[in-house]
Order: sequence, then structure tokens, then C-alpha cells
Amino acid sequence: MSSTTKSTVPKTDKFDTNTDNERKAESPRRRAFERAREATTSRDILLFLIAFRILNALSIKTFFQPDEYFQSLEPAWDMAFGPGSGAWITWEWKNHLRSSIHPAIFAGVYWLSAYFSSALRLSPDSHAELLIAAPKVIQAIFAALGDYYTWRLGRRIYGRQSNEAWAVLALTVGSPWQWFCSTRTLSNCLETTLTIAALSLWPWQWALDGADDEGIDRDGLPAEGSLHAAEELTKLRQCLVLAALACVLRPTNLLIWICIAYSTVFHTSTRGQFILFRWPDISLHALFPATRRGKKRMIVLRETTLCGSLVLLSSALIDRLYYQRWTFPPLRFLYFNIAQSLAVFYGRNDWHYYLSQGCPLLLTTYLPFAVVGLYQSLSSSESSSTRSNTSALASTIKRQLALTSLLVPLILSFISHKEIRFIYPLLPPLHLLAAPPITGYFLPSSSSYHPNPGRRRHLLLPLILLVNLAIAFLATTSHQPAPLSVLTYLRTQYTTHHLSQPPPNSLLPPAPSTMTVGFLTPCHSTPWRSHLVHRGINAWALSCEPPLHLAPGSPRADYLDEADQFYANPSAWLARELGPPPLGPRSHFLLGHAPPLPPPVEPFATSSSAAGDGRKNKNLKTWPEYLVFFGALEPDLARVLRGSRYEECWKGWNGWVHDDWRRRGGMRVWCLRAGRGR
Repeated sequence: MSSTTKSTVPKTDKFDTNTDNERKAESPRRRAFERAREATTSRDILLFLIAFRILNALSIKTFFQPDEYFQSLEPAWDMAFGPGSGAWITWEWKNHLRSSIHPAIFAGVYWLSAYFSSALRLSPDSHAELLIAAPKVIQAIFAALGDYYTWRLGRRIYGRQSNEAWAVLALTVGSPWQWFCSTRTLSNCLETTLTIAALSLWPWQWALDGADDEGIDRDGLPAEGSLHAAEELTKLRQCLVLAALACVLRPTNLLIWICIAYSTVFHTSTRGQFILFRWPDISLHALFPATRRGKKRMIVLRETTLCGSLVLLSSALIDRLYYQRWTFPPLRFLYFNIAQSLAVFYGRNDWHYYLSQGCPLLLTTYLPFAVVGLYQSLSSSESSSTRSNTSALASTIKRQLALTSLLVPLILSFISHKEIRFIYPLLPPLHLLAAPPITGYFLPSSSSYHPNPGRRRHLLLPLILLVNLAIAFLATTSHQPAPLSVLTYLRTQYTTHHLSQPPPNSLLPPAPSTMTVGFLTPCHSTPWRSHLVHRGINAWALSCEPPLHLAPGSPRADYLDEADQFYANPSAWLARELGPPPLGPRSHFLLGHAPPLPPPVEPFATSSSAAGDGRKNKNLKTWPEYLVFFGALEPDLARVLRGSRYEECWKGWNGWVHDDWRRRGGMRVWCLRAGRGR
């Protein structure tokens, strides 16, 4: 018995020793396998998101905000094809309020698209479709990167394979607002992508005390061989460059980074529980003590200065090339819109706009879960002594994101002019905060949130998905599609009747090379050259330049721009600016060939320079071959054009509800018919 025991013990020890050696040998291979699998998963997710957002971008058929075109694609068209290309350059660009970095991206896209179109000898229709689609595809890639980095930050907070991390991805993919807005060429969309990418690279662990100091060298960085100091510093620099770019594009983005930097670097904290500085403690020694935390603050300050200076210098050089003079658009943007109160010219909103309209529209069905997530992040009662480093870091990140998501809208509420897209960069953080409540509600068994699932909850999930799908579908196909579809109609008319020459034996005269169009709509109601495309489409529209020549005060209250003057008295404006309409007997439209008209106007020739003082500007506009207007104006135009050669040739649906009465009734196009004796 004893001999058997003695003989078996050495064998067991030998077996255990061999097993330990095999485990040690397999450990590097296992880690390599895990890294490879992780890289494959990340790559597959990114490729899926890119394909998904490209489909998203190409399926949008509706108009949202004029800035989608006039603050990005129009100046980009001007950069790519020159001042004579017919782009509409608004007053912001003439007064150097905008950074040229954003349109420069699309200018490169336009140039490359035109080059490939020429090399492939595409037809005029295909050439136009390529130039319209190319910016959408590039913006779709930016949107996909925003989704991707939202998911990456979710994994950093909740764990790589956690249900909450996958819920973050599902929330951003299934968001109606993301489907509606993320692939549009607004600067706010690129700002959102840059912000969430920078947040995913931000050194959140620096907000913790104690545990995060293990392996930290005397300079406050991870010691070599422990946490890869060079990699950490590289990530910080990448983060700061992206954040600086976002602030150059939209100066108000600086509010986000003030909140984040203050919460992370200039708080004292213990495992995620923040303690604010007291006023007597705010001194150079208190801000930068001779400790590792003080050295971290010095590093952030140093790198912020270096990276910020690099981005500002690059931006200044690009703006110098575009504007042909040295200028600093972010400062001019703040001066004109805040100090000069010109933003108010485009509308005032109630103080509670972001609370009552902005956040509900951004979050839609996710709103209750985001509210719960904000509350839980700000009122976590877990004892700091029982928290692990991982849970403390997650709590710290969520708390900082929650504070930022509340403070930024609060500060922006003091500005009279408000728009939902101004708080769009906060949507990814709100999705991150909504993930635990929504996971705990529908998957309580796999989450730390307690309620037991019921049948009603299982029925609620498909209902939420159906509501989101319905909102996304209606918003991108049925709400204001006419401003885009009317331009498709005009391009088709141009390529059919003005680029096509009649056969040699035809009795018809050659088709004119220029087609004239007039837009009697509120200003910026449709895209412009980015969708008209062809230089031969010579168009004019009503303008709405703000009163730059008037100082802030009472005179501005009486100011009427050109569009306001027109809608105040359409008949009088038409008689003054265009003269009598072309009269004559009505007949069938002869392939679009109208009799000779007055010389065509220059692209976007307007009387905006005289809009404020009542001076008449003759010969800047003429009666065009095509008049474009909304149905609400039809009774007025019918009276003015009774007996003329204008007849309706196209009309388009434009949605059910509009807050502006001038845009109701769908969209109409009246064509100038050719006169012919009876």
C-alpha cells in the first residue's frame, strides 16, 4: 500500500511539472492567437460598418440643413473647379468665418472624381451621378469610423466581450438619428467622428490615484516594459490632434474638451470619486505638485500646446492658400456669431430647446435608457474600497462622459440660436451611457442590473426596433425629398434638351448650350452647384445675407433680406426685379427649345447688395426657362403669370409637416413654353 503510494506520487509530480511547462510554452502562442482573433473581429466590424454606412449614404433622398451643401460642398466645388464653376459662396466664406480644411477634403474628392470620369469617358448623366455620390461615400467612411470608435470605447469601458459593449454597437447602428444625419456632409458630422475617436484615445486612467501609478516612471509616464510608454504617449498625441481638428472645424467643440480635461487631469480623485479643487488651493503648486499626478498634468499641458500649435499652424497655412490672406476663422466665427449676434438672425430658440427637443430627437427611443444611464453614472454608490481598478476606471469614464453630456448643452443654452446638430457630438457618449440600462432591462441575467425579464419586455424590444426603422425610413425618403428630386429633374432636362443636338436634316434650331433656372424659394432651400453639376445650368435664387452693415441694436429688427422682401409682396418684387413676364399664346413644349431669351445671367447673380437699402438692381435677374417654387406660392404666381407662356411641367412631394409655411404645398416647376401661332 505504502509502496504503491510512493511510486505514484513522483509520477503525479512529474506530470504536473510537465503540464506547467506546457502551459508556459502555450501562453505566448495563446496570447498571439487572442490578438489575431481580436484584430480579425475589429477588422470585420469596421468593414461591416463601412459597407453599412455607404448603403446608408446612398439611400438618403431628403434635404435636412443648407449647411450640408453651402458650408462644405459649395466651397469644395469652388476649390476644385475654380471661381467660374458656378458655386454659391455664402457670406461666411467671404468674411473668413469658416475653416477651409473641411471643404478641402471634398475638393480633393471632386477633383479625383472628375479625373476618373474624364478617363473613363462617362456620359454627362453618369458624370453628374459620380460627382454627387463621391462626397457621400467619403462621408459614409467618416461616419463608419465614428461608429467604430464608439464601439472601441464601449469595449474599453465595459470589457471586450461584454454584452454592454455589443449593445453600444447595436445602439449606434440602430439609431434613427445616425441613419438620418451621420452620412451628411455637415461639419458637425465630421466633428462627431473626430470627437469620439479622440475620446477613445484619451488617457482616462490618469484620473485615478494609487493603482494607476504602478509601473509609472519619474516623468509620470508608464515605465518602459510595463505599460508601453511610447505607445501611451503616441495615443495621447493622436487624441490631441483629433481634438484640435474638431475645435478648428467647430470652435464650440472646445467646451467638450474643457470638461473632459478638467475632469481627468485637474481633479483629485480616488477610484473614480472626484473631489473638486477649492479656491484657496488653486495655485501653481496645487495644479502641478511634485508628484506623479502633477507630472501627468505637465505632460498633458505640454502635449496640448505642441499638438494644438501644430494643428493651428497647418490650419492657418491651408486658410492662407484658400483666402489668399492670413486669417483665423475660429476667432472670426466667435466674433460674428456671438459678439455681433449675427447667429440670432437665423432664429431664436427657447432656453430649454436642448432639453425639450434636442435630446429627444437625438436619442428617440433610447431617451429613457440614456436618462437612467446618466443618473446611474452620476450617483454610483459602490464603495471605493470594494472597487477593482477596472470597475473604478469604468466608473470614472462614465462619470466624466455624463458630466460633459450635461454641462455642454447647459452652456450652449445661453446662446439664443440653437440647433440640434450643435450637440450632435454628445450622441456617441449618450449611447455609451445608455448601454448598461438597456442591457440590464432586456438581458438582466447577464448584467449587473437586477430586474427579471418578462414577456412584455421581450415584446418591447422588437417594438423599439420597428419604431426606429420607421423613423429612419420616413426621415430619409419622405420628409423633404423635393429639394433633391427637383434638381434631378433639372439635370435631366439639361442633358436631354441642351446637350443633345438635333440631326443634320432637322428643321429645329440647335439646342442652346445654356439653360436658365430661377428659384423663388426661401434662400438655401435646395442644394446648388454640387447637385446642378453642369456649368450650362445658369441659375439664380433669392438671397438672405445678414445685416453685416448694421451694428447690433434696433435697426436690425427692421431689416429684410431679399427673400423676406419677396415673400412680403411677391407681385411687387417680380415687377421690380424681373419686369413683365413673357406673354404669348400657349402651346406644346417643343423639346424644350424656347425662343431666344435675354442674355443669361452669371451663376448666382443676385440683388442682395441692394436688399437692405431698397435700391433697384436692374438686369441682374431675368425671366428664366424654369421657375422653381413651393406650392404655397402658387396662387400668387398664378395671378402674376396669367396669360404668360409659363406652364407647370413638374411637381414633387415634400412631406406632410413643415414648420415654415413658405415650404408647404410640395415643390413646383413651371417651364417657359415655346410660342407658336395658331
